[in-house]
Amino acid sequence: MDNSSKQTGSPATSGFKRILQGQFGLAVTYWTLYLVVAVLFFILGSIAVADERWGQYLALLGGTLAWTFILVWGVSRGYKGKDPGKAIGRVSVLFLLLNITNALATLSFI
Repeated sequence: MDNSSKQTGSPATSGFKRILQGQFGLAVTYWTLYLVVAVLFFILGSIAVADERWGQYLALLGGTLAWTFILVWGVSRGYKGKDPGKAIGRVSVLFLLLNITNALATLSFI
């Protein structure tokens, strides 16, 4: 019996479900999950800033930071390399810089 269908998932399985199951690897999974939330934050945060709804903007910013911490924690649990501290540090810095850039971009709608 061929086991290849069990390893790759069925063709009917949605792409998002396959990402959540980690079938695309650690880097693709976490970058995809990060970028989805970053785009949502940019859209919703820009609308909130344009309408001067600062409470909503701060809630979105807090949610984005919490999501980032969850992703970094997931990377630390899923990383199987030699030096996990180095990898987690690099990913954390990249997420931090992208979050700052995204927050500044949304504030440009003032």
